[in-house]
Amino acid sequence: MPAYPVIPTLTRPPWGGERLGRDLGKGEGKIGESWEAWHDNRLADGRRQGDVAELPVLVKLLDTAEMLSVQVHPGDADARALAGAPHGKAEAWVVLDAAPGAKIAYGVNREMTPAELAKHARSGEIEGDLAWIAPRPGDLISVPPGTIHAIGPGLLLYEVQQPIDLTWRLYDWGRGRPLHLEQAASVAVTRPHAGWASREHGEGEILAGPHFGIARVCRPLTRRSRRWAALTVVRGRAEVGGVELSLGATAIISPGEIELRVEGEALLAYGPRP
Repeated sequence: MPAYPVIPTLTRPPWGGERLGRDLGKGEGKIGESWEAWHDNRLADGRRQGDVAELPVLVKLLDTAEMLSVQVHPGDADARALAGAPHGKAEAWVVLDAAPGAKIAYGVNREMTPAELAKHARSGEIEGDLAWIAPRPGDLISVPPGTIHAIGPGLLLYEVQQPIDLTWRLYDWGRGRPLHLEQAASVAVTRPHAGWASREHGEGEILAGPHFGIARVCRPLTRRSRRWAALTVVRGRAEVGGVELSLGATAIISPGEIELRVEGEALLAYGPRP
């Protein structure tokens, strides 16, 4: 079978909301993240995803009811040197829904030194150093390694990232969770970013990066690819390789030719071009 439905892994951080369960059928209570494509997930047939699919991305759905920590992710070289990790963490978000007034911290609003950044993170002054953006549904927001960021409340996001759980916190709004000031300040970009998003994408590939790609599918089509991919339904329903997918569901798609029938909108995530 060329398509394999996935049983997602759910996380319940303190900032999670209830929409993933209420609207997308992920479970009861507050859920912050649904890990839709992850090598340790189980497929519907009971097998481990990583034993079946060679998919070099992690795909998540996020629901934010509170502010997330101010954080940064290292690139490949820094992850190996500072954390002994195999690679770093680039990520990107597609905004599925945004409440009025929802915002995201994306970088700083003035140039700083790493020492100053660490000092302000300790004191809480970092709250005044952050640059804020107002996301809209349909936005694609790329988050390269080193980007200081914090997702605000009221957002439903589709996220694709390099497949590693490697986050260094600078500030956590008084929650008391561990911080990683030395590591975070050493890799953070401490000057304002020139740009952050591209808006109002149509169908087809909306991101082709060095670590992963994302495509939007809104109609039936036949797809041929040499890469594994993850298809997530974000509006309506879909059918892929004879497998029915409801809203919020994900299936892993094997390389080759396959028919996609989408009634609404689905997002495809895949590794870089070979």
